[in-house]
Amino acid sequence: MTKKWWSKFFFLIAVTMISVLYILPTFTKLGSNEKSAYPFSKKINLGLDLQGGLYLVMGVDFNKVFKEIADRQLGSITERFKDKSIPLTAPAIKVEGVPQDDPRLAFGFAAPQKQAVKDLLAKEFPNLRITDEKNDSIELGLSNEFHNDIREKTLNQSIEVIRNRIDEFGVSEPQISSQGTDRVVVELPGIKDVDRAKDLIGRTAKLEFKIVDETAMAGTNVMQLVADLEKEKNIKFGPGSDLKFSDYVKALNEAAKGKIPDGSEIAFEGKTDKNSNQRAPILLKSKAEVTGNDLQDAQVTFNQETRRPEVAFELNAKGAVSFEKLTGDNIGKRLAIVLDGVVHSAPNINSKIGARGVITNGRGGYDEAIKESKDLAIVLRAGALPAQLELMEQRVVGPSLGADSVAKGAFASLIGILAVFALTAFYYRVAGMIAVASLLMNVVLVLAILVWLEATLTLPGIAGIALTVGIAVDSNVVIYERIREELGLGKKIHAAVEAGFGKAFKTILDANVANGIAAIILMIYGSGPVKGFAVTMIVGIVTTIFTAVFVCRVLFDLYLKKMEDKNATTLSI
Repeated sequence: MTKKWWSKFFFLIAVTMISVLYILPTFTKLGSNEKSAYPFSKKINLGLDLQGGLYLVMGVDFNKVFKEIADRQLGSITERFKDKSIPLTAPAIKVEGVPQDDPRLAFGFAAPQKQAVKDLLAKEFPNLRITDEKNDSIELGLSNEFHNDIREKTLNQSIEVIRNRIDEFGVSEPQISSQGTDRVVVELPGIKDVDRAKDLIGRTAKLEFKIVDETAMAGTNVMQLVADLEKEKNIKFGPGSDLKFSDYVKALNEAAKGKIPDGSEIAFEGKTDKNSNQRAPILLKSKAEVTGNDLQDAQVTFNQETRRPEVAFELNAKGAVSFEKLTGDNIGKRLAIVLDGVVHSAPNINSKIGARGVITNGRGGYDEAIKESKDLAIVLRAGALPAQLELMEQRVVGPSLGADSVAKGAFASLIGILAVFALTAFYYRVAGMIAVASLLMNVVLVLAILVWLEATLTLPGIAGIALTVGIAVDSNVVIYERIREELGLGKKIHAAVEAGFGKAFKTILDANVANGIAAIILMIYGSGPVKGFAVTMIVGIVTTIFTAVFVCRVLFDLYLKKMEDKNATTLSI
């Protein structure tokens, strides 16, 4: 065998070993213990249809959201026109006789000031459109672009709040996504307490601004204190504990009385690692001087000088007064932004801030700073625009149904795969056994990549794996039939095999690219099980090309070497 072949063979062995090691935790208890020395701990996540749980569709009442936005816009217009010495008369929100999702802002003014009113509206309120006007009054509606922007932001905010709540609830691997323009789909695999989960998700967000207790933190190792309290009082959150996160924090603070200053509390920042329950503890002043009720809006903007992303926010009149005093009294300290009891950010206070302020964050790369700023803006809007979610649909999948689905789905897929293996080996003999080996490698690679991607395996996903084997064997059929044709033309074994693999490659690539395009379309426009099927198919297409062209060829070259040693003149194909 050549040096090049040995390099390919050892690469194949290495890929196989790593893939097998990667998927072992899914089928065994290896890596399940935090103290385990096993290098891999990720497992394939089972979807709702495989392990049971709760499926919810939550609707957002956008009619109410649009009316609240219109109220805020009318308040801003009234204040701004007052600053410009243009008094308005009878400002009101009109909901009668207009579409429910298109409330109108109506107000009057002195007739000679009509042009000044229109100019100021065009300059400072571009998100509004004029729907009706007279000499001494005007009626406005939200622009179409503003409507779409509100829908997108509200859905993102709702998803962020739900994710934060479910994370606190301790549910593993939730699936949360938008559906259409006004719904959020929540899948909670393994959940048992349905009523508690629905109550947790349905609450509006609670946003608070609290000062970080820097003085107390300077003399206290908060992380060590938390560890000591957990050990001393046997307080635990995470695997093996029935405590939800809020109860865990409450128990810690009860135990910490006398060990931290009065008026302070232990809080936790967001997860430091999405694969664990580790959170960084932090000491905060207990009193929240400003809450999400005082916040009107938050947007990602860019600093004019540095071009770095930052978050600009706006407070109402009451909030502006409170925030100005809070920031003025605590310049140089950190201000924690707390959503549902979890600290999402704690920027420094550099100056007194009134009705409008800017939060600069993200010291990492540009992409990281953009993501951090967008996430923070969503968190802030979760308090600035609380949207009550309404339960539209609920399905509870029992664990017995999930187990039954797993058993039947796995059995059907196994039968299908074994049938393909048996037929291939029977029809192509020794070459068929080589194809079976490459197909087995294909399945192992698909599972390993699913673990690596942290993808969720659903029942359609299992069907996708079975279909992948069927598609993969087609590639072997194309290669083998081409080899048979070349042998029929009188070519020698080596030349026939070379031509078979070489000429079949383009056909294999074309077929798999076509399948890949279809799978990508399903992944983009599908949802739930359809998307799971598409992800499995895309992964399977990539591994199929690798195993059919590379793995099968390496093993076939080994077979040819054995044939040469026996001076054989025919192939078992």
